[in-house]
Amino acid sequence: MEPESESGASPVPFRVEHRCQFDDVVVEVRRYFWSGPLEQTLVPLTESLNIDMALTSRPPHTRVDRISAGAEPLSGDAGRLLVMVPGVSYRLAAPSGSLRSLYCAIGRWTFESFAGETVDWASLGASGAHQQLSTGLEVHLRRIHEELVRNRLGREAMIRACIDMICIELARRLRPGRPARPDVHTAGLAAWRMRLILSRIQAEEPSPRVVELADLCGLTERQLRRAFKAETGFTIGRYIDEAAMERAHRLLTTTDLPISGIAERLGFASADSFAQSFRRLTGVPPSKVRQR
Repeated sequence: MEPESESGASPVPFRVEHRCQFDDVVVEVRRYFWSGPLEQTLVPLTESLNIDMALTSRPPHTRVDRISAGAEPLSGDAGRLLVMVPGVSYRLAAPSGSLRSLYCAIGRWTFESFAGETVDWASLGASGAHQQLSTGLEVHLRRIHEELVRNRLGREAMIRACIDMICIELARRLRPGRPARPDVHTAGLAAWRMRLILSRIQAEEPSPRVVELADLCGLTERQLRRAFKAETGFTIGRYIDEAAMERAHRLLTTTDLPISGIAERLGFASADSFAQSFRRLTGVPPSKVRQR
């Protein structure tokens, strides 16, 4: 799902440090390395939008130029964020060096579920071979990187939500000024609802009940349970419990709060009920975690 070099050229070597894949989306943290000046033609051959965000500085004077026949050539220094679309050729030129980056390949099906129409990839790339994305998109990409590296509970659900937000931002570039499409992305939860849910669950407050999250999203409890399951593959109750235990583990290992105080912060009726839930979900009592 990545850009391929033209015949006769070797792809830039890299090592994958972290990876997550679902549906037609792949996200990876990569470390590239090359020993001499580099010049290649890259052509994304698959039906995927390719996004690369540099996590370390690109070597000085690195360029990625659009050179497709029949398209207006565009050129310039490579910035932090690059976008390459299928069917468009790009010329990569860089001095020797190395780079660590976040690579995202977003397939046609995922992107079109938000655009609400067949995508003309060339129109997405019309503003530049390495289109400078908004600060908002960089926020989502940085969150994806954080989730990949830290591998916390609910990682895939959070990455899915960030990919959804990226697709929405880019789809709006294709459909500027058009109203929302109620028929788009109805299989699971809309990205804005997922964002509200994750924000509430991860807040420094007692864990929410499902009915509270349903009210927050304007859904019935049954609708939310079904949509969350369709979107993530597991139940919302399980996600709430795992997020609470992750927070509990952090409080047990990084603070001096008594177990009763942690139970109160998480919304448990008593220290005993908290201890029972913690042991059921993690396999060890909270007192043992505190002793480590």
